[in-house]
Formats: sequence, structure tokens, C-alpha cells
Amino acid sequence: MRVGNSYDLHNLIPGEFIYLGGVKIPCQYQVQAISDGDILLHTISEAIIGALGLGDLGEWFDETNVGLSSQVILTKALQLLKDQNYEIANVDSTIIVDRPKLQPHKKNIKDNLVKLLNVNSSQVNIKATTSEQNFPSIIQTYTTVLLIKK
Repeated sequence: MRVGNSYDLHNLIPGEFIYLGGVKIPCQYQVQAISDGDILLHTISEAIIGALGLGDLGEWFDETNVGLSSQVILTKALQLLKDQNYEIANVDSTIIVDRPKLQPHKKNIKDNLVKLLNVNSSQVNIKATTSEQNFPSIIQTYTTVLLIKK
């Protein structure tokens, strides 16, 4: 059994949508990032990589990966997981952002993660909260994963 966790934050800038868990959420922002900015897929991927003892995302992807789909990042993490003969027991994530409000999108995000991770719904938990307007131009995520040997 192995546990991994990850934290990430990015600036929000004017835009038309953000991605969270592979779901496109229309809003007045975009995530300022080198990749497509799916901060949730970033922390899930990095938590998996960390649980396997393989470092962090920066050791696998760098600034040359401009515009990279975060689903490619997740695919790499899942391949590393498979290569070491582990599987996901559960994923627990918290997203912190003032706007857009995420409550209406949580089910779609969770359903898409279940599909992307090839796990049961009971193995994924998504929580959303705000910064109470302390950091209105930032999005943050925390993720913890538990891996078990196959």
C-alpha cells in the first residue's frame, strides 16, 4: 500500500473556460499554465507519481510541453502505475476557487474521473470550496491517492 499527495495552484486570467478533471467548464476565466491547465488532473497525476516514489511532474514534463493535454499527463501516470503493478484504491481531491462555482459541475467531474481512472464511483471523491475571497484570482487543488498492489 502506498499514499501520495499533491498540491498545485495557478493564476486565473480572463478567458472563456477552465478544465477540471477533463471537463470543460464555461466561465470568464482560464488557467494560466504551460499545459491546458487542468489543475485537478495535474494533482491526481503527481500524487500517483509520488506514491510510486518517482518524483514530481516536473521530472516527467517541463516547460517545453506547451499546450499539452493534461489527459496525456494522466495517461503517463497511469502507465507508471500499471508498470509497477499497482492500482488505485481511492482518490480524494479538494478544489479551492472562488469563481466559477463548482457545485453544479462536481458530478460531471467525478463521472469523468471515474472513466479516466477506470475505477468505481466509490473510489473517487471531489470536494469544492472557496478561499472566502482571499485569493479570487487563484485556483488550487489538493489530492491524496491510496494505491494498492495488484
